[in-house]
Amino acid sequence: MAYSSGSYTRKLERQGIPVRWMKSSNLMHHKFCLVDTLAVDKHITPFVMMGSLNWTNQALNGNWEDVTVTSQRDIVQQYHAEFERLWVLFKPIVDFT
Repeated sequence: MAYSSGSYTRKLERQGIPVRWMKSSNLMHHKFCLVDTLAVDKHITPFVMMGSLNWTNQALNGNWEDVTVTSQRDIVQQYHAEFERLWVLFKPIVDFT
C-alpha cells in the first residue's frame, strides 16, 4: 500500500524513519503497534496494541473495530518477534519512482 492515496510511507521516509516494504500482490495485513519494547529503563513497561483497527479516521469515527492493548510480557514478546521477523523479510525502500 506504499503507493496508495493517503499512505504516510513517503512522509515517514523523508523524516529519516526507516520504512520497509515488499512488492507483492498480497498485503501484509498485520495491525499492531509495539511501544517501548527497546526500553532499558525498568520503570518503563512495554506494550502492544493489536486488533482489526485500520488506524484511519473512518475506522476511529465510523467503523465497528476492535483493538486490544496489553503489557503481558509473553504477548508483547511474541509480537516483537513477529515484527523482527518481518523487518528482516521486507526490504528497505530505496526508490519511490
